[in-house]
Amino acid sequence: MFGAYTIGKKAVQFGYKRYGVPGAVASGGAALAGYVVVRRALKSSTNSGDVTSAIDAGEIKRAVEREGLAAVQDRETLDSAINKEKLDSVVDMDDVQSSAAEESDEMADSDGETDTDA
Repeated sequence: MFGAYTIGKKAVQFGYKRYGVPGAVASGGAALAGYVVVRRALKSSTNSGDVTSAIDAGEIKRAVEREGLAAVQDRETLDSAINKEKLDSVVDMDDVQSSAAEESDEMADSDGETDTDA
């Protein structure tokens, strides 16, 4: 499993090799944001204190690179990125999915994007 720093670093390297400096910023930021969204959603949906070891950051990184930040709202992405056996409590994936949707929407809104922007 990767940590937040490692996932961001790998995404930045991938983006830089492919698109230069703008790609590094966009790729690294999106991958790290996706990881943070899933971690927060999982933490709020379980009673588990440390959820980091249950998250496959590499899977999140690949999904975000393919589909963007919205990939963290996808049930299949969450199922493949979360190892339920490493958590102290039972996980309701519907709760995690809705929490991830809320977190990613909040993150998008805080970046200056709104539903009314054209």
